[in-house]
Amino acid sequence: MLKNCILGIYILTIALVLSSCSSDDDSDDRNCENCDLQGQNVEICDNEDGTYTVTAAGQSETITEEELEGVTPEEYIDLICSLGNLIP
Repeated sequence: MLKNCILGIYILTIALVLSSCSSDDDSDDRNCENCDLQGQNVEICDNEDGTYTVTAAGQSETITEEELEGVTPEEYIDLICSLGNLIP
């Protein structure tokens, strides 16, 4: 009886450990920067593979680190919004 109880607790522990160890890749916890451009949210997210996804007005485009031309993603998004907000 004690062996069955210990075995049951062991199996339950293993089941809990396996079910709580899911892949972190499933979440969308990418490092993103955003700003407001004339009432629209503009966002750049690091895909952690040398590329970034820029999203604005429901459209997304992937750019490479080289296309940032030496500026950080935060500076890039700030430049887009600063220049865009100058246009009426």
